Amino acid sequence: MRYWEKLDNLLEYFGFRSKNYYHTEPRISYDPDNPMAYYLDQSQRANYPGPFDSNGIPLYVSKGKTGYLPVFICTWALGQLETFRQKATEENRTKFMKAVDWLVSQQNDDGVWLTDFQMDKFGLYEPFPCAMVQGLAISCLTRAFLMTNKSVFLDRAVQAMAPYCVDVPDGGVASYDEGQVFYEEFPSIPYHHVLNGFIFAMWGLYDLVRVNDNREAKRLYDEGLKTLIEWLPHFDLGHWSLYHIGDGPKNPATVPYHRLHIIQLKVMYALTGHEIFKQSYLRWSEYLHGRFNALRTLPAKLWWILARAPARQ
Repeated sequence: MRYWEKLDNLLEYFGFRSKNYYHTEPRISYDPDNPMAYYLDQSQRANYPGPFDSNGIPLYVSKGKTGYLPVFICTWALGQLETFRQKATEENRTKFMKAVDWLVSQQNDDGVWLTDFQMDKFGLYEPFPCAMVQGLAISCLTRAFLMTNKSVFLDRAVQAMAPYCVDVPDGGVASYDEGQVFYEEFPSIPYHHVLNGFIFAMWGLYDLVRVNDNREAKRLYDEGLKTLIEWLPHFDLGHWSLYHIGDGPKNPATVPYHRLHIIQLKVMYALTGHEIFKQSYLRWSEYLHGRFNALRTLPAKLWWILARAPARQ
């Protein structure tokens, strides 16, 4: 993360709203009657200033490394799609399809897109699969199928379910605790159950149910939904939400991620009608507007950063 992004993160705790690209304001765009609409309005993600490769695919820059980051490309693509939906601009449709073509070209035979940027704080130093990437990619591919009626996009979306069925130690994204499954954004051991990534992974499965009535996607979605309903209280600190749950010190969400959690839970209530999602997003909204709630999480956040996974030996 660039220094100015870290500064933006810090200032959020003191009530200063960030304007940077990665802190876009989350808004619901889910439409139960229109599966082309994504669950969150990602149109602000379309305005990436660069760099891009020669084919117009956005490149991610971190710690002096420039390359392809699948999660970043997917959110950029969904931003292009939402802008196209709002404005009917052919340029945005073309950019969306370029990103989808990139996803098709980069998907491994086992259905995975590997992330090739190491995540030191989660103990991931080699290319790794990511449940959030799988979900976002499925969401892109199913919408490309609806847009073009080309079966290759639906076929690749179905193929992308495979790692949901494979345990993390075996190269997949599924972890299990007392028989309940969690789709891991960062598949490291010990597990770090990241809330927002799990929900993005679930939305990809739900898209396959909506678009293709896929029975396996329905089974995986239903199992994940059961976990989310039962585990959601564990993400509640009583004054804020946790970014993830697992061993070690508690890791409160940053202010932008707490906002994201609220809007994700609003979507989950719209999808399911389950009261726990409504109760949680209302309560977490109250936390957000509590005068000192964000600031009181800062010491715990700093402690988690200091106590994060040790450097590679």
